[in-house]
Amino acid sequence: MKFDLQLFTEKNLENQTPAQLRKGIRSLNNRIDEHFAKIKNPEKIYKDWYDEPDKQEGRIGHWQHEIKRFAESIQYRVEELEKRGEKP
Repeated sequence: MKFDLQLFTEKNLENQTPAQLRKGIRSLNNRIDEHFAKIKNPEKIYKDWYDEPDKQEGRIGHWQHEIKRFAESIQYRVEELEKRGEKP
């Protein structure tokens, strides 16, 4: 059996309070910032960054994918707040 954990997690948004949704948005924005920092200065995360050039593209691609997923999760939370007449 295969599960899409992202969809499974997002289904619970309607049960969260506006404060919880806003906290989730803040947390996801922080994660996006962290991932952009990793892309900008990967050698701070991986001390052997320049010793493993074959892994660089994969790691950057992974971080970019995560940024996209975080942004989608933020959008789901914003939409849920707007559906309730709340401001993000």
